[in-house]
Amino acid sequence: MASSDLEVIEQDGVTVVTLGEEYDNLEEMVLERASKHLLEIAKTSEPPVILIDMTKTKFFGSAFLGTLFRVWRRLSARNGKMAVCCATGVVAEVLEVTQANRLWAHHATREAAITDLKG
Repeated sequence: MASSDLEVIEQDGVTVVTLGEEYDNLEEMVLERASKHLLEIAKTSEPPVILIDMTKTKFFGSAFLGTLFRVWRRLSARNGKMAVCCATGVVAEVLEVTQANRLWAHHATREAAITDLKG
């Protein structure tokens, strides 16, 4: 899987999006394509519940953080929910420093996140 790829599956009624390795310093076109794909998922997922799995993600920059914020807003407008799981190291620090972890829940495991989103 290339670092810019998104893997999308449905698990227990939750759309799970697993990000690639790095969402910083990507070519603008690649980042734009990933952003468009995520925003489309947020617009069309039924139910509007998305889990962003960062198991493979080592770093992402402010532009991609902005994309996650727009995904969250689009879901919120649909009375949906979003959570993040498996963020570690620098990725977890970025979420904490930017206080993004106050907007959407962060869970250590995919299973815990899915349980919370379904609850």
